[in-house]
Amino acid sequence: MKKHNKLEKWQRIFVNRSLNMGNTRAIGFDMDHTLAMYNRENFEALAFRATLGKFIDAGYPAELETLQFKPEFLIRGLLVDMDRGNILKVDGHKYVKIAFHGHTRLDKETRHKLYNSESFKAYEFLSMDSFFALSEVQLFAEIVDYMNHNPGKIQKSFREVYADLRQFIDKSHADGSIKNEVLRNPERFFIRDKHLATALIRTMDAGKHLFLLTNSNFTYTDAVMNYILGDASSDFPDWRQYFRYVIVGAGKPGFFTGTQPFYEVVTQSNLLTATNGPLDAGKIYQGGNAQLLQKLTGFRGDEILYVGDHIYGDIIRSKGSVNWRTLLVVEELERELLKIEELRPALVHIHEKIAEREVCDEDLQILRSKIASNARQAKIATDRGDNRRARHLLAENEKLLEKAHEKQGILVEIDEQIKQAIAERDANIHPVWGGLMKVGLERSRFANQVESYACLYTSRVSNLRFYSPFKRFTSYHDILPHEV
Repeated sequence: MKKHNKLEKWQRIFVNRSLNMGNTRAIGFDMDHTLAMYNRENFEALAFRATLGKFIDAGYPAELETLQFKPEFLIRGLLVDMDRGNILKVDGHKYVKIAFHGHTRLDKETRHKLYNSESFKAYEFLSMDSFFALSEVQLFAEIVDYMNHNPGKIQKSFREVYADLRQFIDKSHADGSIKNEVLRNPERFFIRDKHLATALIRTMDAGKHLFLLTNSNFTYTDAVMNYILGDASSDFPDWRQYFRYVIVGAGKPGFFTGTQPFYEVVTQSNLLTATNGPLDAGKIYQGGNAQLLQKLTGFRGDEILYVGDHIYGDIIRSKGSVNWRTLLVVEELERELLKIEELRPALVHIHEKIAEREVCDEDLQILRSKIASNARQAKIATDRGDNRRARHLLAENEKLLEKAHEKQGILVEIDEQIKQAIAERDANIHPVWGGLMKVGLERSRFANQVESYACLYTSRVSNLRFYSPFKRFTSYHDILPHEV
């Protein structure tokens, strides 16, 4: 086990709220994009093409077939304005900093008029919390772009198009267009983490009870988990041996607030039988709800740590509804942290420029105050008939105005340099949207959610292997601006 100060930054677990793992009795895991890491580009391209085919089958123009999947266009954490066909990146103060209509970037004036002149309500928009939303929203953006370049060819509003999109995606999942292809070629769609089994086994050896809680059905879950864990350890030849409880078809986020009963899955026939508990190790269950899970297992509230990738469906609901502790998997951190470290000199340069701007701005304000004071005193001198003093003050003001004009020019130049430096740094992290956790130098809305609801966050589940299962994770980040 590496010492924590020797870990690469992307291997670390980050702490928002102190958590003593010694008090954690059970650890639950989501499957998709948590235990099972996807080859996102391959999977999203498959979902894009499968769903696009449904549009054409439903009577949309056949030339939509030429639309292309662009894996680098979108990131998580964005909002979708379905009425206007816009995609937004918002900071932690609900200010829209970047907006696209299709592939057209909206200028600042348009953004301000639509979103920033008064406070908008985020719940009116679709939140791109999961990786599964990326192909969905990218297809929406492509169709919006098509509609703008081909007016009248699709006689529907943007919101109606999105409603069709949701229906076609659900149909693609239901008819096997996506999942059947994934299961035929799992090596194309999943990335096996060779350290995952080690992380799980060390946690189990420490006496923690592991459970799997996924929205996927048993057939899909069984195939995926067998691929990523089936032969990962000779001690556990069956992936189900890692988990005391396995719950599929959970229906999150409703699982955390609902009253649905548990059903046992008869794995040979894939049929369901009602069960009143208790939950038995080695059996597969479907549905259920969090309160009932706690009652049947004896694990309650903050004795449970839940690990997932979906900020709303996994983290916000489990924390807010049943007070489970939370570990958010932010897969993008692995790539972004490497980029951020590489770009650290650029950030230092930006902060230096901001400090320079502060000094220049203060100098300008002193000059403006002096000019205003001289003008006031010159008027008083004129009213008193002291024209000599008035002329002296006005002559001094001419020199001060020249200096102020010069300072103003320098200030504008520094502002432009800062703006350009921030834009270049952001583009190096992501060419369209910048970093996941930032909008320029401000926290993103996604970052605010991570801080508010994720007790811990990390880039992949296997990073648990670097820490003791009894580790006391301590937060040092509850600092207000006046405390810095």
